[in-house]
Parts: sequence; structure tokens; C-alpha cells
Amino acid sequence: MSAPPLTLRSLSLPRRLFQGVLGAGLMALSLGCYLAVLKWRGSDAVLSTQTAWDEAIPFWPAWLYVYLAPYAVGPVLFALLRPGTFAWLMTRGLLTVGISLVIFAALPTRTERPKLDGLGDGLTADCYRSMAGIDDPPGNAAPSLHVSLSCLLAFALCRDFPRWWPAAAAGIGLIWLATLFTWQHHLIDVGTGALLALAVALPWPKSHWPR
Repeated sequence: MSAPPLTLRSLSLPRRLFQGVLGAGLMALSLGCYLAVLKWRGSDAVLSTQTAWDEAIPFWPAWLYVYLAPYAVGPVLFALLRPGTFAWLMTRGLLTVGISLVIFAALPTRTERPKLDGLGDGLTADCYRSMAGIDDPPGNAAPSLHVSLSCLLAFALCRDFPRWWPAAAAGIGLIWLATLFTWQHHLIDVGTGALLALAVALPWPKSHWPR
């Protein structure tokens, strides 16, 4: 039996706040663990995921605002989900983080950063330098955990709000482009990140998908 249609008024405010805070906690945990493994194994990464196709992708640092947008928008979207979908997202998210960390530790990979000498001054330049400084050395390339978690969130939104799929697809597309245009990741990283999210999402019972 399918679940009743979900509307923005279906959840109480305390429940929304609970989900938003817990979702933000998942994002913070994933970032913290990502950085911990990066500082531990990042300097051992000798395998670059950059290909000749990646070298043809332009470097547009202004896309960092799109790249970082999930950290601002994510908790709000977590708060909108049906409790069952939210629980699915949390468990699959933790599983994805765990798998990614094992891969990062066992097979360290790195990205190729552009030279920042010509980046100039201004807010965007300062923000990019700060982001690059935190994410240094440029390891933990494949799979892109940023892409994986964003895809899982999009899957969850499409489950509860099927009519939102064009917006969810557009959002995922923009995040993929942002990871490439900021040179935070390369094509292999984005592709493997999306495949990991799909593999983790596939065990979702068919009865839980919208009809």
C-alpha cells in the first residue's frame, strides 16, 4: 500500500528541526572524517584521477558557491523528508561515508589543482584559497563523497516529492559541473561518486518507490 501524498505541511516543526539538525550532523561528520583521512593518507596519494578530458575543462573559481551550496541547502531539504525516507537517507548516507573512507585509505587518489598565482584578489579568490587550504593535500579524489551524498539526497527528494525531479536533476547537474569547474574533482571522481550512490540506493525496496 502506497504512502499518502506528502505535503510541506505534513510534518510538525519539532520533527522538521530534528531532521534538519541530524542531517546537518551527517554532513559535518562526513566532512570531518573526510578531512581526517585526508590528513592521514592524502600525502601518500600518487595516483592522479585527471585525464586529458579534464585538462580541457575550464577553471572557473566562481562555481565554488554552487559547490558549497549543499552545506547551506542540505539541512533544509533533510527537514522536508518523510520520516521513513529520512531514516533511509541517514543509514545510506552513513554507509556511503564508510565505504568512501575505506577506499580513500586503501587506495589514495589525488586531483590536480590549477596554479593560483593568477587568481587575483576579492571575495571569490579568498574563499577559493581558503577552501584549497583546508582541502590540502588534494587527495580523497575518487569517489567524490560530495557527489555521492548529493545524489542520495536527490533520490530521497524524488521519492517523497516526485514532481520535484526536474529540480533535483538540475541541482545534481549543477553540483557535478561545480566539482569540475572548480577542479575540486575530475570526471573519474564524479562518475565513481554517482555510481557509489546508485549502488547504495539500489537495495531500496521497490515498494518504497513512488508509483
